[in-house]
Amino acid sequence: MRPRIPAVALAVAAALPSLAAAVDFSYSGFSTAAYAQTDTDLAQVGYVGQPEGIDEDGSFKADSKLGVQVTARFNDMFSATVQGVAYTDLTSNWEPHLDWAYIKFQPVSNLSARVGYMRAPTFMFSDSVFIGYANSWIRTPMEVYNLTPVYQLRGADLLWRQSVGAVTVSVQPYYGDSELEAGDPATTVDVKEWYGLAASAEMGSFMVRAGYGRQKLDTVNAQLAGVIDQLRMLAGMGCAGCATDADGLDPTSSPYEYLDFGLQFDNGTNLAIVEYGKRESGQYVAPDMHSAYATYGHRFGPLMPYATYAIARRDGANAPAIPAGSPFAAIAAAANATLASTGNDQDSYTLGLRYEVPSFSIVKGAIVKLQYDHIEAKEGNGLFINVQPGFEGETDMISASFDFIF
Repeated sequence: MRPRIPAVALAVAAALPSLAAAVDFSYSGFSTAAYAQTDTDLAQVGYVGQPEGIDEDGSFKADSKLGVQVTARFNDMFSATVQGVAYTDLTSNWEPHLDWAYIKFQPVSNLSARVGYMRAPTFMFSDSVFIGYANSWIRTPMEVYNLTPVYQLRGADLLWRQSVGAVTVSVQPYYGDSELEAGDPATTVDVKEWYGLAASAEMGSFMVRAGYGRQKLDTVNAQLAGVIDQLRMLAGMGCAGCATDADGLDPTSSPYEYLDFGLQFDNGTNLAIVEYGKRESGQYVAPDMHSAYATYGHRFGPLMPYATYAIARRDGANAPAIPAGSPFAAIAAAANATLASTGNDQDSYTLGLRYEVPSFSIVKGAIVKLQYDHIEAKEGNGLFINVQPGFEGETDMISASFDFIF
């Protein structure tokens, strides 16, 4: 018997050429080839949760990225965007990821809505953090951008833009959830609820921005789950401080809240950026912290030297709640170990040079960057990862990158 092709399939096949002709496709891409190296093998520079970072052995993969974006515009109101990026994630593997995948509805010129996978506007440069060509530095200042490892929102947002005289105002609320994998072996971190709001105002060369975000996690570290259960049991037996330490070790016990404020001035010659971020959690795993940085650069034709000073400071107590003389003090060791291994006070000093390469062939723009960082832990291990005995709390790091868009 000859197979029968359904009439619907024939109709769809017949419509495909006209559908493709009606859709306006656009393509773009970006890449960063980078190398970084410190002067120590007793600690590494990296993001909290990464099993590997940058040390004296050097790394080509830590800052290198390759991304491709495709946008399909169906009409004046509807479009769809997909972006894939290969980068080193929090499992320290350099591999491709689906970064953006959303449908956009824009009923009027100053209002749009998106649904799908997208970047939450947690920080000033959250949208462009992977696009080295668009950033002043080889990597965004880690003191601020290390406050949260979660950046991809699975949900919806609105963007409203309105000009009020010489000022352009933008308001962007968002809501959804998220998940990511971190560590080795990889652990899936579930964010069951995530919402926030970002607002900005631009006038000439000035831009000011403020943002708020709130995350509720639904994942407990498997290594801490038993300790948390034991602490809650001991709290019922009269252990003073056990309930507090259980909540401090349990990332699901209270939400994570983030505040961010930023200011930028860019008149084409002078560039100044200031950003302040704050995390409030009341927990030990990711303790309350505030961070900030200031960057200044001056353009001399295609060259721009720049300098950055950044700080990270832990807020609140750095000791577990179980009293030292308590008969339950031994269980406080887990809280102490967690507190010692999480982010703490740090300063960094950065000097860099950017050179804009003339466009060529399919490359629309390219930038070469050289950067030197001096990083000092001011309390504990700062934000260093994989710290070994004998580490003196500071390192010098050199980096070089070639960023381009196509």
